[in-house]
Amino acid sequence: MKDLDDVKNLLPPDSKVEDLKYEGSDVILYTDSEDFFLDNSQTVKEIVSKIKKRVEVRPTQRLSEDPDKAKSGLKEMVDDTDIDEIIFQPSLGKMLIRAEKPGAVIGKKGEGLQDIKQETLWFPQVERVPAIDSKVVDRARELTVEDPDFRKDFLNEVGEEIRLNKSVGGEWIRISTLGSCRQVGRSCFLLQTEESNVLLDCGINPSAESGTPENFPYLNAPELDLQQLDAVVLSHAHMDHCGMIPYLYKMGYDGPLYCTEPTRDLMIMLALDYIGLAHGEGGNAPYDSSHIKKAVKRTITPEFGEVTDITPDMRLTLKNAGHIIGSALCHIHVGEGLHNILYTGDYNYDSTEMLRTADTNFQRVETMITESTYGGKDDKQTSRDESNKKFLSKMKQTLNKGGKVIVPVFAVGRSQEILGLLADEMDRDYFEYPVFIDGMIRDANALHTAYPEFLSEKVQNKVYKDESPFLKDNIETIGSHNERKQVHEEGPCIILTTSGSITGGPVMSYLKREASKSENSLIFVGYQFEGSLGRKIQNGADQIEIDGEGTDVNMDVSTVSGFSAHSDRQQIINYCKNLRSTPNRILCNHGEESKCFSLASSLHKILHIDTSAPQNMEAIRLN
Repeated sequence: MKDLDDVKNLLPPDSKVEDLKYEGSDVILYTDSEDFFLDNSQTVKEIVSKIKKRVEVRPTQRLSEDPDKAKSGLKEMVDDTDIDEIIFQPSLGKMLIRAEKPGAVIGKKGEGLQDIKQETLWFPQVERVPAIDSKVVDRARELTVEDPDFRKDFLNEVGEEIRLNKSVGGEWIRISTLGSCRQVGRSCFLLQTEESNVLLDCGINPSAESGTPENFPYLNAPELDLQQLDAVVLSHAHMDHCGMIPYLYKMGYDGPLYCTEPTRDLMIMLALDYIGLAHGEGGNAPYDSSHIKKAVKRTITPEFGEVTDITPDMRLTLKNAGHIIGSALCHIHVGEGLHNILYTGDYNYDSTEMLRTADTNFQRVETMITESTYGGKDDKQTSRDESNKKFLSKMKQTLNKGGKVIVPVFAVGRSQEILGLLADEMDRDYFEYPVFIDGMIRDANALHTAYPEFLSEKVQNKVYKDESPFLKDNIETIGSHNERKQVHEEGPCIILTTSGSITGGPVMSYLKREASKSENSLIFVGYQFEGSLGRKIQNGADQIEIDGEGTDVNMDVSTVSGFSAHSDRQQIINYCKNLRSTPNRILCNHGEESKCFSLASSLHKILHIDTSAPQNMEAIRLN
């Protein structure tokens, strides 16, 4: 490989670099020289300038100190109470330090890491330990460090594939719509050039009957050959975007998956829960835990703003989407300035309690693929302040008359926003009622405490000051049938429970017991999928069927729209107008048919560009 030859030519004679490996888009140098391992900044700078890739220097196994001795030395340098776990990966030259307060290990200007390198001759990597115990999060993190030898070989193979020139010439680019067009659910797009095949998202349709063709993307499309697929890019971890990714690995795909770290961990949690729910309902999921494990071992997690080669002619940049923790806007640069695609996934062009607003800083965008969830002409969300007041007012009305407030939420996103609002009320001593969380909300909360850098500045500061909104005394976790029975016997309380659109999960148990009681209330704070039980209740159904039995709906039902993690119509329009580079074409997806068409029409009139609302199974040439 030419770039490795270039690296070798720039190495000083005494560098003792024993091996050069790719790690995806990056280049790793394994050295047997203590001096070069500890002092290589000038050489690395010259190499990066030459090959335009990230470069890292790590020790060989011979150079690194014995793990037991290194562990003892580390604990002498850093307060032992700050360190939760130390994992050594000799083949990668890395020492993974999991700490409650990473800053205490890293140091103000990174001097702590340099001291650790000097003392142990290992390359240190620091991870924050969640402030909430969670077996699910623990399992997710176990999977990320299993089999480092495989990981080293796999990432090197990915790097070699990226640098191969598979064909000469050819300047066509096309995208195939395999899901989420004129509907919400089963997001999936295939981006192709003559050299590359990349899948963008691969989710399920939560509102479709489980196991039916409508539940899944069109993975049988003739243009999709999993053996020829180069990469999968995941925008965020909601099941309508990530739910079928393990299935790809079951069916023979064995290439890389690109997403942020929180998205990777959340995907593991949600996929494991999906399997459990399917089995609990007497059905079967389309994959098992071994396929989740296979996906995780092949996941590459770029940081926001990093430019990462993913194929010979595609470069990926992820930026904050503001939808849920770790959600990313996916920018793909094709060729040498040939074409730029922005796939938004789901995004929020408004700052929230938990997250920063979606990033607009993209230097070039020719084609944009935008969500249209709230793209209809009447889709205007109330301000967050108004929404907060309305929610708290509805909640207090119910509590004051002795009722229970049931809030159906997805485990990730809306649940944390509502908890943040309630935490603020608790801080002001305005609120003393118990808050029960059920489903995977606790596990999602745990993950939020592990990645505060992905949250809003306000919440980050609270986490760093040990004032996390997820750790309030009023918040109690429910995890069993008996505990749910106790909640039913409880007095006034708030229940946050999955699933958000009432398609299954613990919310069914609460509605079965509480929906008929007029003193209770049900508050919707998120999107209700077309055809879902939540949509039927929202539309005024006075009786619903749960477990084959009819249940009267006498409780008060209301919707507070301002908590949406999606942009509304005007926010989508403003986002498109405020992009650093105005697109030449916008494709509207991830919305009901009328909303996709309405948004596309308005964007065309406002921006004077080509817009459309394609249907599923279209192939569109982009250049």
